[in-house]
Amino acid sequence: MIIPLRTDSRLHSTPYMNWALIVANVLVFAFVQHKVDHQFQFDFTDINNRITGYYQLSPDFPDLKTFVTYAFMHANIMHLVGNMLFLYIFGNNVNDKMGHAGYLAFYLAGSVFAGMAFVLMEGHHHGVIGASGAVAAVTGAYLVLFPRSHVTIVYFWYFFGKYDVPSMWFIVFFFVKDVFFNFAQQDGVAHAAHIGGTLFGFTLSIVLLSLRLLPRDQFDLVAGIKQWNRRRQYRDMVSRGYNPFDSAPRQKPGPPVPPDPRQEQIMNIRAAILEAVARHDLPNAASLYLQLKQFDPQQALPKQAQLDIANQLAGEQKYTQAAEAYETLMRVYPKIEQIEQYELMLGVIYARYLDQFDRAAHFLQRAVLRLHDSNALSLANDELKRIGPLVTPRPG
Repeated sequence: MIIPLRTDSRLHSTPYMNWALIVANVLVFAFVQHKVDHQFQFDFTDINNRITGYYQLSPDFPDLKTFVTYAFMHANIMHLVGNMLFLYIFGNNVNDKMGHAGYLAFYLAGSVFAGMAFVLMEGHHHGVIGASGAVAAVTGAYLVLFPRSHVTIVYFWYFFGKYDVPSMWFIVFFFVKDVFFNFAQQDGVAHAAHIGGTLFGFTLSIVLLSLRLLPRDQFDLVAGIKQWNRRRQYRDMVSRGYNPFDSAPRQKPGPPVPPDPRQEQIMNIRAAILEAVARHDLPNAASLYLQLKQFDPQQALPKQAQLDIANQLAGEQKYTQAAEAYETLMRVYPKIEQIEQYELMLGVIYARYLDQFDRAAHFLQRAVLRLHDSNALSLANDELKRIGPLVTPRPG
């Protein structure tokens, strides 16, 4: 058995809508059980034949309302807990990405499309209840929005352990399992609803990202495909003799030029850095960045990755390399937000750790003109006052 515990995707806002959906499922389950037993004893023998039977989705007589209501009904406590665990682990980040109203609409649409897949594909003509189709839509969306994240799982069969696996492998594994068991049709689980929900969530998220109706970043699946295609095109061009560092016009085509292994290494190191940043493995990313600079000192990374690595190098007390990373950040992205904070950081590094007082004064003076925070401004002025006698005087 495999149980997911958490993902390593960071949240930028509180996923209230996902929590509300979990609470709604739990309350509906408790209410139905109370109506069946008149008390909370959790005796499930009649639950499918009584109240739940009215709200389940039946392939023989599908009622419009049941395309939504079936997703809030559960057969027993383990059915509920399993669905809510997956919804909590994967839904929080999807809610964060889509916003509350968008996520609610997506979740309900996932329920409808999963129900449609069940009605069209189910061959045994039994009804279905449970949120698993809508949850499958959420995992399909997660696969598109966070393909480079990892899931921490607990596994126990003949032995017990915990392991971090790529979320892509984890979700694809369950999807393939649903496809296999759907054709086998031996376990009584509505795998058709899982398949329909996953395909809906995956496809709609691709469309929303492509139309920029969802926030984009360099780590989603659409960006990953584009990066892979650019690398493929670059390698094809290089293999045909294109030299990106040769500005002189080519007079006539010559024999094929073998690929430059140095450029190939640069591309591979850049890809490895971005992958390490996506995994939040900043020590490894910083180490790879230093290798990249040895190949080409002019290399720069995407803005957030460059900033994360500069901060990591400063935290590792590699001040010379950190100063270079901050300077590259400001040179390539001169309009970056809070640039005055990075100028202050550079000034402090040059003044306190590298004894380059002229460079320190240059960045501290620029920071003073832009800083608004009183503590940061006081720090910059104090540092300027301290190094003042050590700065080379300018001719008047």
